[in-house]
Amino acid sequence: MSETKQMTQENEENCKLVYAPWNQLTKVWTLPVIHSLGLKEPARFNELKRRTQGISATSLTERLSELEREGIVQRKVFPDSPPRVEYSLTKKGWELQAILGEFAEWAIKWGKPQAPEASSQ
Repeated sequence: MSETKQMTQENEENCKLVYAPWNQLTKVWTLPVIHSLGLKEPARFNELKRRTQGISATSLTERLSELEREGIVQRKVFPDSPPRVEYSLTKKGWELQAILGEFAEWAIKWGKPQAPEASSQ
């Protein structure tokens, strides 16, 4: 097999590794939920719902479950009466939060119309 073909297969495999998490992150409400959780943790469900304006309880439940399965969010149940549940970011979640913060800075910087001389840099 030629070196070029091997490199193409390796690139394709790497793209697949990036593609799946990217699709998860770009689902509606995923980024706002991560952002809301990163503001102050741990957080209870209704607190997160208030912080994530406009999200339904169903959507928040779905996103938290998906993020928990991905190892980004940790769900902790306290055996109080009634039971109390708190959510927090895992180490993986905090690393993602940092990346998303950098992405937000990039989006704000480049999302605004640029002066002609600035766009050529």
